[in-house]
Amino acid sequence: MNIAVLFEHPTWSIDLIERIGRRGVAVTPVDVGDDAVAELHLSRDFDFWINRVNAMPSAGRPPSVAAAASHLLLSLELSGRRVINGFRAHSIGASKSAQGAMFSGLGLHAPASISVHRSIDVCAAAAQIGFPVLTKPNIGGSGSGIARFDSMAKLVEAVAAGIDLGADGTGVVQKVIDSADGLVHRIEMLGTESFYATEQPIQDGAFNYCAVEGCSIAAGKDSLAIVSPPAEIVEQVARVMLAASADVGGVEYLIDNRTGEPSFYDFNPFSNIVEGKNQELGFDPVEVYLDYVLR
Repeated sequence: MNIAVLFEHPTWSIDLIERIGRRGVAVTPVDVGDDAVAELHLSRDFDFWINRVNAMPSAGRPPSVAAAASHLLLSLELSGRRVINGFRAHSIGASKSAQGAMFSGLGLHAPASISVHRSIDVCAAAAQIGFPVLTKPNIGGSGSGIARFDSMAKLVEAVAAGIDLGADGTGVVQKVIDSADGLVHRIEMLGTESFYATEQPIQDGAFNYCAVEGCSIAAGKDSLAIVSPPAEIVEQVARVMLAASADVGGVEYLIDNRTGEPSFYDFNPFSNIVEGKNQELGFDPVEVYLDYVLR
């Protein structure tokens, strides 16, 4: 077997790539940030590609990597290559607007959102949704560019100062969900089966709830809990995976205090493999992930 691993973050896939090699599989790392190198690999005869590019670029990485990955993934698929987490999954993962449309199209509860491409439209969108609201770049990872506004006056000030609509100048204005339990819930999936699930306490003014060690908003604190998600919510997340044509990935949600139901707000086809939790999980998530994608 001869495979390629497409990545963008300098450290998040190192262990994964090394473990693939230890299984006797020929593996070629391909940094999507180096477009010339990535394009050269189009002619290589790999059995398949594993897409490990974060659809919402990680903090400190050029936002163009999301677009570069999209172009390469589409080129690969049009040339008949098999890709784990291909163009459709990546494209939905790289658009908060598309994610909201997907959740709503599946009949799942999601925060009311309006897409904008001009800062002058942000206030009108917020007035229609009702405060409090979040403004979010359509493309942005690690919680970057997200801001909460509890009044029109504060929002008007922010728009006048230049509100952040991210890499491509588009964003969403989204209703704030009042959480029933003060937790961010995340379910990681392998296909339509639950991989594992986590919970993290919501922190005021923070929007980065990445589950990877050193990436969490509570780095250095034992705030990330491994949990068993309700079967009915796993079934809903499985429908998300199918709709997005995703092989692996995760979905985040809050429990809406008004309804007691999950409110889905994020789909991420980049699987955040949690570290340091093997004993609680009862397995090594990297090995289980590789068992799945290599077969």
